[in-house]
Amino acid sequence: MIGRLGILSAAAVLAAGAPLATAQALSAETTAEAEAEAEDVGPPLTGMNEDQIANVFTLISASAEIEELVAPMIEALLEPGEAAPDWRESGVDILAELAARPGGAAGNLLRDDDTEILSVNDLSGSGNIPDLPGFTSLRLRAAPPGGVNEVAWASFAPGVWMALEMQHSRRGKALCYKGLNGITLHSKAPLTTWSAETVTLTAVMVATFDRVASREFCVVYVREGDAYRVRSFLPDGRRLPQMDAEPTLMRVMPAADLSAFIRDAEPALATE
Repeated sequence: MIGRLGILSAAAVLAAGAPLATAQALSAETTAEAEAEAEDVGPPLTGMNEDQIANVFTLISASAEIEELVAPMIEALLEPGEAAPDWRESGVDILAELAARPGGAAGNLLRDDDTEILSVNDLSGSGNIPDLPGFTSLRLRAAPPGGVNEVAWASFAPGVWMALEMQHSRRGKALCYKGLNGITLHSKAPLTTWSAETVTLTAVMVATFDRVASREFCVVYVREGDAYRVRSFLPDGRRLPQMDAEPTLMRVMPAADLSAFIRDAEPALATE
């Protein structure tokens, strides 16, 4: 998922270290009686309505424990490397290439080859909406106030998808990102049945994107055969080597395949 795949991968590794912050946030949403009988509570979101569940993720994101966990990871990912003076004009104009294909930009998505965290990007901003019967959906963050011209779907746990609504700007052939993302969760199972591991992993993902919003970075697409690879930069042209440390290819996927992909594909990343 462009540079965000590196962010998601790093956040997933960190999630195992976040049980304290998760427990503290959840305790604010439970009754004293439930806290006294914690061993009998069951899944951490049991009995909560949508507003309470959304508030849990906000509480976790705002916690000092998560800040201590996530901030160093973000700084490491955005540690600059050498400058590339011609970075804006390197690579390909990915928006033009997708628009020139049959079906146009709206009909052609980019699916990442990564199997641990699945991701698909709609760079058209046309609002391809997957058909997900039986899924539970919950909006956590409002769409960017300036509008949405890109949507990415990412899965880091079986049956759980996060939709990120973004606004990119053009700098030559590069796409640049800054600001809060809209975030909606889609789950095959009710969120009230999620395990503590899935809640923690999702919470760390949300907290990470909340914090990355204040930083700007850009990506350039480079063609490799019939696929693409991205290179990440700061707006001044310095490379972001850690963001691209584990590069994967992105391949064109028909938008018509999106619903089936989200319903059926499962990531290899384990949360148990």
